[in-house]
Amino acid sequence: LGLAGVLPERRASGMWWDERSVRPRPEWQRNHESVSQRCERENGEGPKETRWDVVVDLDCPYTREAVLSAFRRNAGKWSVTDLSQGECKSAAPDVYWGEYERIDWESVASGKVCANCYCIRKGLIRKAQLALVLTRWCTKYPHSEIARSVPETFVFELYDIEYFEEVLIADVPELREMKPGETWILKPNVTNQALGVHVFNELGSLKAALCKEEAWNLREWVVQRYIANPLLVDKKKFHIRVYVLAVGALKVYVYDDMLALFATEDYDYSPDSLSNLDAHLTNTCHATHSGASEEDMVRLLDEIPTSFPGNKAAMQRKVDDTKKTIRLIVGQCFDAVSSDLSLMPMQNCFELFGFDFLLDDEWRVWFLEANAEPDVKQTGERLHSVISDMISGACEYGPAGLMPTGLKPAKGNKWVEVLQKHMSGSQNMKFRIT
Repeated sequence: LGLAGVLPERRASGMWWDERSVRPRPEWQRNHESVSQRCERENGEGPKETRWDVVVDLDCPYTREAVLSAFRRNAGKWSVTDLSQGECKSAAPDVYWGEYERIDWESVASGKVCANCYCIRKGLIRKAQLALVLTRWCTKYPHSEIARSVPETFVFELYDIEYFEEVLIADVPELREMKPGETWILKPNVTNQALGVHVFNELGSLKAALCKEEAWNLREWVVQRYIANPLLVDKKKFHIRVYVLAVGALKVYVYDDMLALFATEDYDYSPDSLSNLDAHLTNTCHATHSGASEEDMVRLLDEIPTSFPGNKAAMQRKVDDTKKTIRLIVGQCFDAVSSDLSLMPMQNCFELFGFDFLLDDEWRVWFLEANAEPDVKQTGERLHSVISDMISGACEYGPAGLMPTGLKPAKGNKWVEVLQKHMSGSQNMKFRIT
């Protein structure tokens, strides 16, 4: 059974692990009333006249401006504070959209703040945990779409390279029996930006990668069977970035405008080319160091049919079928991790994720990974409007959907619901902040 892994993406703070310890709260985060209490105090009859306080506390300027613009489009409903400008409020906000490590989880757990992250979601954004969850799910539902859409995957821990052979025997004997022509990809359990990723077809190459200095502090690894026959566009490999929104406990939406992110060099599967990551990796953080143009690296998936000869309408139907399959996989993935409680949805939280998929040359969809707090700035300026509309729609379904604002999603909103699930226990979960 193949199992895919998940990576959290690094942010400017350099903190990329999940469920981090909570920092001391600033004064404006303390001692305030709940949303329902404020509604009753201000106008008694409900929230129709209430203006909700929003604090935006994001490090990335690209993402921050998109979020600020989304709220300011409905200035009559939102009072927005941008902490990057040194603005401060004497009372805590109704909505906090910021960095995970700066969220006041005590206020979130008490229902006083609506936040843009779930506190516990390691089952989705860590490869090893997701592998365990999907093992159980796919055993129970062997004919599900996700069961046939994840590469064959193994997880192992290595604390000292001297125990390399012992680890292979105990955890991944399949690698010891590698056949000529087999290729695998190595990924650390918790890194991003292609750090520590290695493509190999022999054990000597795998051992050399694990001996590198960058691997010394990494203990848990995932190896996946490499998809050697990717669909190519203009001779280049690409993967599909899909934006996914989880809201409350629990609705899940997929954004219809999906991105195609390209490698910077022509794809070559010959044994001597496996070390050329510019041809094999489609991570935009890796590609930005190559000098490739923005249009060469990022396109809309709906632009892909123009790159193929023949009937464009037939190619577009393949793209549409791909989107349907992706939506089904995303829904099943969230159903699996939420059933396992390694993702614990909270009624007053929402979160944006980036899911990555690959198409092979037969247009089969492969689920690769998912990222918390995706790095949307890599989309660039040409498709900036896609990100702007995506975040604006996320605001309409996320904070506006969770708060009693009376706002409804605008016509033309491209978020498509893929899962609706009632998590009864999530509304009464208790947290102990240490």
